[in-house]
Amino acid sequence: MFNWLKKRLLTRVYRKTIKHNAVSVKNRSLKKINIISIIFDHRLGVDKEHFQRIGNHFNIPKKNVRILTFFQSQKQINEANFNRSYTSKNISALGVLNGTLVNFCKQKTDVLINFYDQDDVNLKYLSAKSNKKLSVGFKSIDHRLNDLIIEVDAKNIEVFISECIKYLEIFFTNKK
Repeated sequence: MFNWLKKRLLTRVYRKTIKHNAVSVKNRSLKKINIISIIFDHRLGVDKEHFQRIGNHFNIPKKNVRILTFFQSQKQINEANFNRSYTSKNISALGVLNGTLVNFCKQKTDVLINFYDQDDVNLKYLSAKSNKKLSVGFKSIDHRLNDLIIEVDAKNIEVFISECIKYLEIFFTNKK
């Protein structure tokens, strides 16, 4: 019962946040990619290291490719991924984020990749709160979250990465 109520409240906060984001004007000077952030759903079972290829293509240092992984349960998170992971417990019903998520959302990023294909408010809310210039995601997710929508199967990471690189080259000038 509590989880249902929490999701309903968080969904209301998410809707207000996304509506506010649609009204606010983003600074869209898209000259160079310096930082790429990825919100990644662990349930997809894809190796996160594939995203380093995007960073390598645009000559971005490894430390500037930030990956935050969403897990269904705290038990699934190992110690190595602890500071780069979160669960639904890290977001309150009223949308208050814990320290790791606050830092992730406050840090400016040039490209935010929403690598999830499930309609989960815990993923969508974090994406809406992130400080980004351009966001990339899948067709199956709320279209208001993404500036660029790539229509491929989420498990086909090779096609996603190549399409993402192809379109980011159009938007940004720091090509290889």
